Amino acid sequence: MQLKHFQEQIFFATVRITIPTDTGKGASIGTGFIYQVPVSKEKHCILLVSNRHVYGDPTKPIQLVFHRRDGNDPARPQLGQTVVLADEKFESVFTGHPDPSVDLACINISKIGHHEPPIFFKNLTDDLMPDFQHELLLPGNDVWFVGYPANRFDTANNLPVLRRGYIASIPKIDFEGRSEFLIDAQVFPGSSGSPVFTSLGNQFRLVGVVSQTMIKNEQLQAIPTGAALGVQQILGLGIVLKASLLTPLLETATREIRERLAAEQPEPTLADEKEGEPVGSADG
Repeated sequence: MQLKHFQEQIFFATVRITIPTDTGKGASIGTGFIYQVPVSKEKHCILLVSNRHVYGDPTKPIQLVFHRRDGNDPARPQLGQTVVLADEKFESVFTGHPDPSVDLACINISKIGHHEPPIFFKNLTDDLMPDFQHELLLPGNDVWFVGYPANRFDTANNLPVLRRGYIASIPKIDFEGRSEFLIDAQVFPGSSGSPVFTSLGNQFRLVGVVSQTMIKNEQLQAIPTGAALGVQQILGLGIVLKASLLTPLLETATREIRERLAAEQPEPTLADEKEGEPVGSADG
């Protein structure tokens, strides 16, 4: 499998995030996507971006499951062969959005667990960010989002699920005065943190991050997509945080990583090895 197409590559740019519950029974499941940021001329770092509510308490354990890299061809994954990165707490690598009201956070996975055997992944980069004033970014545009809805995924191959919907509000206008827009799509628990893409012209762009789903009740409510819904009826509308909100988060994380690097002499990590490859801006 050569992963020539954007629609295939993004399956390897997402990771299932598992956080144990307070009771110790079961776990909270969410989605994260891998983003590469430069920390110097020679080094870069790999961040896992998701919702703040997905990560919850960073003093708790975390588990991430990656694909093993093919030893004979580093450009290919070994499907069905996984590498688990885990830690008892992740507060030292956690960065929340500088605005505490924004439901975004990331962790530096270069410092999570051990990377033997080597892991395979694709990563997103800034060139996928759109201009929200783009003339083709319109209501009704198709969107695709990748994640683990209701913890459903291809367990044999450790692959997430690609889902589809369309933009249901005017993306150039902040929905309810916040940097958000609506999508008409079935957004279920486990989809929190899913990257949302649309095609602008002939290129795919990262337009946002799934945060909440709307439910039908006596009064319309929006709840985090990591919450248990019970018998509540999903309305079929999802709230997406605009991709522009990622910039201050990534800048904050990069600054913190540079400060830590300046204060210590770290052992080689993913920041040095450049293992991942960026997702291409394939034709839409």
